[in-house]
Amino acid sequence: MNPTVLAPSPPGSPVRMLCFHHAGGGASAFASWPRALGPRWQPLGVRLPGRETRQHEARITRHEALLDRLDDDLGPLLDAPYLLYGHSLGGLVAYAFAGRQARRGRPPLAVLVGACPPPHVVPALALTGDTDDRRLLAELSRLGGLPAEVLSRAGLLRRTLDVIRDDLRLAKSLRTACHDRLAVPLFAFAGDRDPVAGPATMLGWARYTTGPFHCHEVPAGHFFHTDPDFLALLRTHLARLPTGSPRTFPESSTDHREAQ
Repeated sequence: MNPTVLAPSPPGSPVRMLCFHHAGGGASAFASWPRALGPRWQPLGVRLPGRETRQHEARITRHEALLDRLDDDLGPLLDAPYLLYGHSLGGLVAYAFAGRQARRGRPPLAVLVGACPPPHVVPALALTGDTDDRRLLAELSRLGGLPAEVLSRAGLLRRTLDVIRDDLRLAKSLRTACHDRLAVPLFAFAGDRDPVAGPATMLGWARYTTGPFHCHEVPAGHFFHTDPDFLALLRTHLARLPTGSPRTFPESSTDHREAQ
C-alpha cells in the first residue's frame, strides 16, 4: 500500500477524493469520511511525511519539494476523475497540487477548501515556525486543536509542536506559490465561529478560480472536518457535482459567488 494514504480505496467507489490535513494533523483526520460520505466516493486521507506511520521521514517545509513528493506518491491515483479537499493547511496543499496537475493536463473535477484563509490573506493569528511555545499553545487552544491526551504528555506535546512549526513553515512557502486562477470549480467551507477563516475571509477564494465558486457556512469553529453536520452538508454538496471528465471555464466566467 502506498504509505501516503490511510487505507485502500473501498471497492466500487467511482470517484477518488484526496484529502489533505491541517497543520500538525495526519491522514487519520479523515478516518470517518468513507462511512459518512457513502459508497459513491473514495475519501483518501493523504499522510504527509514526518507523522503517523511516516514519522521516520523528514518533514517537508518547501512547496516545491512537497509537490514533487505528492507527484510521486499520488500520481498513480490520478488516472480517473478525482476531487481534492484540504482543511486549513491542507487547503493550500490542495490548491497548489491542483494547479500543478492542471498545468499537466489532468485537473481535478473540483477543489474544496475548508477553514483556510486564501493565499493573499495574512491569517488572523499570524503564527509562524518561530512562534514561541507559550503563544503557540495559547493560539492552538483558542482554535481547539490539541486534545487533552497531547497536552498531558510532555514528550508527545513536544513532538506535536515541532510538527506544527514545520507545517507553518510549509504554509508560508505554499502561500508564495498559489497565484494562478484554476479553471475548475472551487468550493469553500467556513465555520461561523472560526477566528482564523470565517465566512468573510473564505469568500476571498473566489479570486482563485475562473469556474463556479460557492462559500458554504458551517455552524462550527475551525476544526469542523469531523463534525456530522459538516459531513452531511458535504455529502449533499458532492451529490450535485458532475463526475465525468473535468471541464474548463473561461476568464469571463460569471458564476454565482456568495456565501450560502
